[in-house]
Amino acid sequence: MRHRRVILTTSTILVATLIVGVVVITRFRHNSPHYFLPVATTRNIVTKTLANPSKVPPTASTYTSAAAPNEPSYISLPTIGAKGYMQKVGVDQYGQMAAPTNVHLAGWYVNSLLPGQAGLSIIDGHIDGSLHNQGIFGQLSKLKVGDVFTITFGNGSSKSFAVKSLQSVVANDVPSVLFAHDPAISSQLNLITCSGNYDGVSHTYDKRTVVIGAAIP
Repeated sequence: MRHRRVILTTSTILVATLIVGVVVITRFRHNSPHYFLPVATTRNIVTKTLANPSKVPPTASTYTSAAAPNEPSYISLPTIGAKGYMQKVGVDQYGQMAAPTNVHLAGWYVNSLLPGQAGLSIIDGHIDGSLHNQGIFGQLSKLKVGDVFTITFGNGSSKSFAVKSLQSVVANDVPSVLFAHDPAISSQLNLITCSGNYDGVSHTYDKRTVVIGAAIP
C-alpha cells in the first residue's frame, strides 16, 4: 500500500456523545482517519497502525472468534458490493485511532458505542491498499440516502441501518462531523474513509467521506 503520511494542524473539540467531556485532539496519518482518545490497551484490540496492512483476504475462523457475542463481527453494504469482517480498533502508537490491519477489514472504534445502542458508534476502513487492492470502503462515497447496510454480531444476530446522509469533509473539519450525534437519530452509526484528491507529497487524501447511518427499528 502506498504509505500516506501527513501532518495537519491539530484541533481540539468536545465530543458531544456519551463520551462527553473527553477532549479530542485530531490528527491524520496513513490512509484512514485517526483521532486521539485515551483508552487502556485491551486484548484483541488493534493498538498499532501498520505502514503496510495486509491485502490477503481474511478467513472467517480468524475474525468471527475474536468478537464477543454482543460485539460487531461483520459488515455488509450490498448496494456498493462491500462486505467484510470487523476488528476492534483503539488508539495506536501515534496516539491516534488505529487503522485495521488488513485493507479488507473494517474497524469498530471501541471508544464509541456498540452499533445499535442508543448514541453514537463509529466504524472506519481503508479506501485502498494499492493500485490493485481496493479497500473495504473503497466505494463508500457511492452510497445513497436510503441505502441499507447490516452489522452482524458475534452471536449471529444482526442490526440494519439506513443511510441518512453523506458528507465529503475536508480533513481538518472531520471531528465536528464524525463525533456529532444527531439528536433526531436514536442509534447512530458513522462510517468513515478517505476521499478526495491524493497528494503525492503528503501521501494522503485531502478529504474524508463520512456516512451517517441510523438503526432501523
